[in-house]
Amino acid sequence: MAATVKFTNAVCESKNKTWITFDRCRLRAINRNKTVLNVEVNFLHPVHSANLNFRMQKRANGYKPWLGEYTVDFCAFMRKSNHPVFRIVFDILKDFSTLNHTCPYVGKQIVKDLYWDAKGLQLPLPSGDYAVLLTWIFDKKPQALTNFYFTFHQDLFNE
Repeated sequence: MAATVKFTNAVCESKNKTWITFDRCRLRAINRNKTVLNVEVNFLHPVHSANLNFRMQKRANGYKPWLGEYTVDFCAFMRKSNHPVFRIVFDILKDFSTLNHTCPYVGKQIVKDLYWDAKGLQLPLPSGDYAVLLTWIFDKKPQALTNFYFTFHQDLFNE
């Protein structure tokens, strides 16, 4: 089964600019069918306790909840990756990011040229438009939002 993924939008928002700032949050077109994601974020104070709220939505007359909503203790996940849904997301991200270590996080963290090759996807995903909405929670307060939108197309008849 041939599957293609194309990022369509990226939105990064700091809720507390004294703790976290975004230097870059943008997509770059490589060709007609491929875009890459680049994010540069600065943690102005050490992050020792981080939770990540993950929501995935599918577009159908607006974006509707699709895969569910999960909150993961990000520092514990980085020590032992034990959450099956977030493990799928992190496997896509880990080779393109400097977030692949345990807490504390401080200074500049980068996601560079993130491209999702869906060949290894183990989750059945219908073709369509999707949104991955991430809320970063430090010390029990939402500090940043990172929302990524993409189009997924799977051709079941071409291999």
